[in-house]
Amino acid sequence: MTRVTVKFTGEMWARAGIGSTEFTFEGATLDDLLTAIFARYDLRDLVFASRARDQFVFRSGVLINGRSAKFLGGLSAPICEGDEVILMRPAVAAI
Repeated sequence: MTRVTVKFTGEMWARAGIGSTEFTFEGATLDDLLTAIFARYDLRDLVFASRARDQFVFRSGVLINGRSAKFLGGLSAPICEGDEVILMRPAVAAI
């Protein structure tokens, strides 16, 4: 089991209902972590552009220890004990 800090910003925070949580999951990659997160929180459509999970949604981002997951191997990016993962998407409000 791997324990990480997961933070949610913007629309992710609004949908998850929390800003931050200590999260424990089985696995060692971003794909493993996201699978566990999506089992608990309804966020898949805010992260992936399609069911194929081959492209992140425009304006959404995943950071691992402050670095974009896109540049760390995407879904294959390693996730280690104690890492900080941020799921972010700007919140949109009506004016």
